[in-house]
Amino acid sequence: MANLIESNGDLEQLSGVETFKARSGGLYGPIGDELAADTDHFSEESVQILKHHGSYQQDNRDTRKARKKEGLDKEYSMMLRTKFPGGDLTAEQFLFCLDMAAKYGQDDFRVTSRQDFQFHGVLKKNFRPLINDLNTLSKITSVGGCGDVVRNTMANPVADIDPRYKDCVTNLVEMAHKISDATLPKSTAYYDLWLNGEKATVNPDGTVQYTKDLRAETPDDLYGKQYLPRKFKIGVGTDFDNSSDIFTQDVGIMAVTEDGKIVGYEILAGGGLGYSHTRKDTYARAASHVAFVPEDEVLDILLAIIKIQRDYGDRTDRKQARLKYTIDRMGLDTFIEKIGEYAGKTFGAPRNVKPTAQPDYLGWSKQIQEGLNYVGVWVENGRVKDFENSFQFKTGLRAVIERFKPDVRVTAHHNLVLANIKDADVDAVQAMLDEYKLPTDKGISTLRRLEMACPALPLCGLALSEAERYFPAVVEGLEAAGHGDADVIIRMTGCPNGCARSNSSEIGLVGKGPGRYVIHTGGCYNGTRINEILLPVVKQDAVVPNLAALLSLWKAQRAEGERFGDWSKKVGPEKLRELLEAELAAGV
Repeated sequence: MANLIESNGDLEQLSGVETFKARSGGLYGPIGDELAADTDHFSEESVQILKHHGSYQQDNRDTRKARKKEGLDKEYSMMLRTKFPGGDLTAEQFLFCLDMAAKYGQDDFRVTSRQDFQFHGVLKKNFRPLINDLNTLSKITSVGGCGDVVRNTMANPVADIDPRYKDCVTNLVEMAHKISDATLPKSTAYYDLWLNGEKATVNPDGTVQYTKDLRAETPDDLYGKQYLPRKFKIGVGTDFDNSSDIFTQDVGIMAVTEDGKIVGYEILAGGGLGYSHTRKDTYARAASHVAFVPEDEVLDILLAIIKIQRDYGDRTDRKQARLKYTIDRMGLDTFIEKIGEYAGKTFGAPRNVKPTAQPDYLGWSKQIQEGLNYVGVWVENGRVKDFENSFQFKTGLRAVIERFKPDVRVTAHHNLVLANIKDADVDAVQAMLDEYKLPTDKGISTLRRLEMACPALPLCGLALSEAERYFPAVVEGLEAAGHGDADVIIRMTGCPNGCARSNSSEIGLVGKGPGRYVIHTGGCYNGTRINEILLPVVKQDAVVPNLAALLSLWKAQRAEGERFGDWSKKVGPEKLRELLEAELAAGV
């Protein structure tokens, strides 16, 4: 096996995933053989390779104990994640996703914080049909939605329609598409396994037989035989719009403007939020400024950084394998020198520009295009489903989109933008949104419009605590305590992996175990600063009292216009803990 592996570390210490990738034959692995078997789940080796095809294998953790008592195996299903560079799709694609969720999944899907959709509850027998139908009938791919490759490239989803971008010239959504195209794996495995009807026979029971010549490894100059050591995330933003949270990305690309025109791009590298509660050598990190480049050099520097991570990232310990650790081991100055070596050119020094805002796009806005409008629709925790006696996201969005055929944009706050709505249709669209209780910038509190939580339990295998199912109650509790007016970015994740970007928010809640959370404060409203641990463990029933007390302290002590994140950072965790203890003791 050693001669098959291109190692960035001791061959004897390579992680098991690296071995799986090396012998996968270009991301085929044993997937074909296992699709031919009448079983309800894939092996661990296939699971690791399937990530590169856009999928995670999951099981219903709510039913684990009961099934085990009955002598039954876990209740397995697949999660499939799409890939929408820049978050844009057509009305027809959105409606098709609703149909596919009903046909093959659990009759809903999630809008993600990386501008994707996730289909949950897909049985193994329905897995190939779902991928095949998405690709062949609606031109929706999932390749690279997960795995050790470049993930979905994010961008501000209204960059081609919002008046603030009218003088930018360059379409940043198109830039995201170009980056995505340039960083796709060269492997033909995705096509052969899921799309090529000439090489596959799908049986009535859902099993699939493939021809024997299925595997055909394709050389990949960017990724090599083992692909990257870990996932790699890219986001495109501007100095006036950091909605894509570029400081949390492996590479952030910030368009810098003067008088509304783009004058160049600030390149950031080494952002990442995931860490482990039990390992002090893991941490959340904001990206570092590494260069300032013209548009025609953006792809050059990006590909150079990806190749450095390919060659120098840690392949022995996946918890140390992200680009942020590569940069910190190497040293930032050495890393910047390596960029020049790999690109074969020297790039301009960074200007250390920081973005000024992180808009959520909720509500109505005029477009650059005359006579057209867009409306941002809030989707609670990204869940496109109907809630009893409440938000009718699935039915309402279907009705509006079927009737008016707007383009759909996915935001990084897991909300949706309906675009290209004619002036004459604005009132009718708003009436339908009201009919189905779909909030825009109206119909929800200020605090609620900025909330974000990851899916967590019951399907995520990494979740330590509840998030999506519990977080609405947290916000409702804060609203009842009089804090619905608080303009504060608050996010919750069920574990420290950071899918809802809780560590870059003003208040972050991170799951630490059943019914327990870590409370973080001090993040920056514009997404440029990582927050700090305030309380290392808080029981679930104490979360709302603690947060309500924090918000009361902020309102009483802040300077005029001072954001919660800036105020809590100024006070500092130690002093803030003292103030919080006194506030809670006083029963406020």
